[in-house]
Amino acid sequence: MLPEYLESMQVLARDNMPRASDLLLSVSVSADVYKTKIVDLALAASEELRQMAQQQEPLWLFDTNKQTEVLNEPEYKRRFVHLDPTLEGIIKFLANGGPIDMPEFNGNVEVEMEHSSTPSDIESSRAIGIVLVDPINLVHMLMNVGSWSCVFSNIVSKATNLGTLLTGGDGNVNGSLQVMTAQFHLPSPLVRPREVYFARHCRQLDFDTWLVTDVSLESVFPNQLVQYKRRPSGCLIQGLQSGLSLVTWVENNVVCDGSVPEMFRHTFKSGVAFSAKRWMLTMERHYDRHAMLQKQHDQLLGQPLRDINVGEGQKNLMKLAERMIKSYDEIFNSCNENQWMPLSIHGGEDIFAKTSMNLDVPGTPRGVSVMISTSVWLPIPQNDLFKFFRAGENRWKWDLLSYCCMTRDVLHIPSARDPANAVSLVLVEAPNGRTDKSETFYLQESFTDSTAMYVIYAPIDTPAVHYIMEGKDSDRVDMLASGFAVLSCTPRGSILTIAFHIMDEELSTPEYLPPRSVYTAKRLVSETVSLIKASLMFSSAC
Repeated sequence: MLPEYLESMQVLARDNMPRASDLLLSVSVSADVYKTKIVDLALAASEELRQMAQQQEPLWLFDTNKQTEVLNEPEYKRRFVHLDPTLEGIIKFLANGGPIDMPEFNGNVEVEMEHSSTPSDIESSRAIGIVLVDPINLVHMLMNVGSWSCVFSNIVSKATNLGTLLTGGDGNVNGSLQVMTAQFHLPSPLVRPREVYFARHCRQLDFDTWLVTDVSLESVFPNQLVQYKRRPSGCLIQGLQSGLSLVTWVENNVVCDGSVPEMFRHTFKSGVAFSAKRWMLTMERHYDRHAMLQKQHDQLLGQPLRDINVGEGQKNLMKLAERMIKSYDEIFNSCNENQWMPLSIHGGEDIFAKTSMNLDVPGTPRGVSVMISTSVWLPIPQNDLFKFFRAGENRWKWDLLSYCCMTRDVLHIPSARDPANAVSLVLVEAPNGRTDKSETFYLQESFTDSTAMYVIYAPIDTPAVHYIMEGKDSDRVDMLASGFAVLSCTPRGSILTIAFHIMDEELSTPEYLPPRSVYTAKRLVSETVSLIKASLMFSSAC
């Protein structure tokens, strides 16, 4: 696996050339040259997305294996993909049976990546759902790069608005056009993120219907190294009664994923890695939490939401859990200055680490922290692993610090939409007679985004728990998040990604990980994996 990883990092370094600064310079300094092309591209993409979001068969077909709608690629090409001028001329020549004027081929005709010599795949899907927020607020979130990357932090590693070409005026986002860059990731140190440069356009179709469209800019700024192209994608948002939104999300991408590790090939080939359903479920979960915090118990799919009584202390706990999730997602953020590196120790080649220094970020302990992660295949179904990790009474079976202690959930706040999505407080108590361990709490959240099932947690000391439950400011509580992400690989097996984020008080600089820390990291991961296997493959008792 190590050669695959190093090759992947080499490709990532190659792709991370200063395209963002070049694109920003092109947009800002040479706006008159490129603005018209980008505007025309965005408007055409918006109309294409509108049709794709509203039409049914034969453009969209239901895949019973994937349990989702997938694009009928031949029908899509028949409707939307234009032939280049040279090929059109050849067809006319053959149809007319005689010579005609052939357009001059200058090499600048846009060609889909699937026609290049590099192997590529089409990843297209559609998902429809109801989101507990009104269309205006939803549109403003999508058009604000900070809010968008925050809501979708489990997918979007980082995002930047490189320039705004059109504005709606007076706070109205209708007609807005932005040029953006973003990275999309899976929860694993083995899979490099996808980088894309695109235009995002917002368009109001009628009083309560909006369209937000993304489209890659490679036809305007050609680059042969691009491995991920975003064909017209985005969402159609229709307002419903009681301030809800019916959202149709479309993903339509061309991808060259030659550097994907063998372990993840099934995840990518099946189309679930970055499917429309993943984006939809993430957005639903975010606004479900927001509605619960605001006590907005609206109607969902014709059924009332369960009337869950959420007190001020529990609200504080949910807000802290939201920050914990973002802290966990940041573990997989990629940048050239702080990339994952395999542990330089025998047996640690598939375990990766990186370090971080915090001096002034509120809510995070000061000092040097170490992030450690690996992905392993286990012959255990995805849902079985998810159930095992999210049950508080099982924590002692896999957590080295809680091993053979008594663990249980003392607070459990389920989601109104899916009971498996829940925030809980896990208590770890020392066995009778043990004086070397003290009472500890773990804040935990479990959820799914259709691609992976997550169980994320952070230790919280007893005084901090009382402070939170009294309704005081949870932003003052320091924490680092760790957790598990379980991806389905085969019906009988799963990919488990383990990620730890811990403080190392003996380190004074993030630039060097001494042998002692390397050994500790390897032992933490390998022994955790061993405990998991022992607990799920045969009984283990203290």
